Amino acid sequence: MFLTQPLHYTKTVQRLGPGTMTTPIAPLQRLNQYGWTKLDRQRWARVHRFARPFTQTVGLVCLLLPLGGWSGPLAGAIAAPIPDSMPDHIAQLTYEELDDVEYWRNLCRLQTDAGLLAEALTACEQGLALEPEDSDLWALHSEILLQQETYADAIASATQALNFNPENSLALANQCVALFALEQTETALDRCNEALRLNGSWGDRSPVVAWRYRGRLLNQQGDYDQALTAYDRTLLLEPEDSLTLVYRCEVLVNLTDYRAAIASCEQALAGNGNWGNENPALAWQLQGTAQRLLSQYDWAIFAYDQAISLDPNNLISWTEQANVLETIDRPEEALTSYTQAVALQPDHSRALVGQCGLLNQLEQYEAALEACEGAIAGDGQWWDFGVAQAWNQKGVALAGLGQLEESLAAANRSVGILPSYTAAWNNRAVVLWYLQRYDEALASTRRAIDLDATYARPWATRGTIRRALGQYDLALEAYERSLQLDPDVPSVWANRSLVLWLLADYETAVLSANRAINLDPASFPGWYNRAIALMTLDRYPEALESYEQAVTLVPTNADAWTGLGVVLIQLEEFDRAAAALQQALAINSEQELAIAVMNELQNYQNQGSD
Repeated sequence: MFLTQPLHYTKTVQRLGPGTMTTPIAPLQRLNQYGWTKLDRQRWARVHRFARPFTQTVGLVCLLLPLGGWSGPLAGAIAAPIPDSMPDHIAQLTYEELDDVEYWRNLCRLQTDAGLLAEALTACEQGLALEPEDSDLWALHSEILLQQETYADAIASATQALNFNPENSLALANQCVALFALEQTETALDRCNEALRLNGSWGDRSPVVAWRYRGRLLNQQGDYDQALTAYDRTLLLEPEDSLTLVYRCEVLVNLTDYRAAIASCEQALAGNGNWGNENPALAWQLQGTAQRLLSQYDWAIFAYDQAISLDPNNLISWTEQANVLETIDRPEEALTSYTQAVALQPDHSRALVGQCGLLNQLEQYEAALEACEGAIAGDGQWWDFGVAQAWNQKGVALAGLGQLEESLAAANRSVGILPSYTAAWNNRAVVLWYLQRYDEALASTRRAIDLDATYARPWATRGTIRRALGQYDLALEAYERSLQLDPDVPSVWANRSLVLWLLADYETAVLSANRAINLDPASFPGWYNRAIALMTLDRYPEALESYEQAVTLVPTNADAWTGLGVVLIQLEEFDRAAAALQQALAINSEQELAIAVMNELQNYQNQGSD
């Protein structure tokens, strides 16, 4: 926009008489070229301002009298009685008011504050037609354009204001807001800083917007302390401003001052209800984030639920809620939340990598692989481990699909991206164990342990590798180190039971298996290893119970059916034993122990029949 052409559009007024023509109407400067008098301009202003409400109210055509007067069947239409429904301020309008810039300025402010933006813009432009060099009116014009999200025009109007008054802080603040929306952050911050430095010509506004946007810009730039200061300055002017309080909550989360963040979000929810373009869901979401990072998981889930109830399309709340549910071992619910997040944004890397990890836990490896590949190709928003997490989980999925070399390549990619990623080093060790590359596997567990001496899982993996090498004492030591760090892992107790059995410590093997079952009654290794140890101790009825539990949990395991057949023979339940062995061979026709025991059973039964 330029001073000589302050408004880049024309309006059309029909001049009705013997014929009809249209005349483009521009601001006041251009009207003069047609030779219009002051009275003509006043008539134009009245039509321009009130044509729409008049026609909407009474269904009449508002006419601009030609310069030479009027005659014909429509003569006198303008003089028709004003209907009762017409607003009082229109009915009472005088020609003096039409030519009074203060009238239009005040009307513009009132309509802006009432949210009547189109009407406010018209009123403001009427004032500018009368006083085209009024800096404050141009600043107000810019403010309306901001609210209409026409940012380039808002900047142009603010520039006009500054042309007439370079110290107009409101115009500078409006430019700051518009430039922020256009992602021109450096220039936006300069404008806000200049507005606050000059601190003049705010009209009936205040520096609140400039301080608030200064805080947002500094937060974006990572200058969190200065952002917090800006928000605190804003709150000195508007202590209960919900929008400022919720942004303050956000910067406190970034400063890791989570308890203060929660307090600020709670104040935002109890504040004046000014949410601008945001809504209260943001306060609940940020509160959930702070509570998640404080490990207040139940409260975090509640906060995310509140955010989602207000905004079902809140991607961050769905994703972070899923992460909390995963952390507290509620995998099915977590998967549901991740799936909802992916439905909202199919390329959201955080949700996809979380989905991949849970699908791996559920042994749905093909779906997990697809999710991980989607995460890697996604929007690049990650959890703490970045894209390395996706490569690590991709390696797990590939191992589950039996693609061991590809799995190892993915694990190598993960630790290559993030050499400090302990979980990835451990999973790499597992793949190397599958490949029977035991020395490399042990080295990988050692790297994980060196990175984090409190991480239990590499010790458990190390125990499994030592057991594969026949180093049972070292395996037992590794399992016990793992349990010292994390005593509530059923699989480690079950594996310890197996090593104790291999070391001929059968009673302790039973106790270790019992601990696994107590922690997880659905632990197949716990029931199976307990059965083997009890069989060795000739405690057949207890062994029978354990084998029955095992085949109930995993009915496709040929070894468990074989063990069940063996213990039934010991209990002289030969028909049931034969059925169990047949089931084992139906699952795996090459199960050597089942074949051998079935042959012995048949020989025994044949001898008995003889």
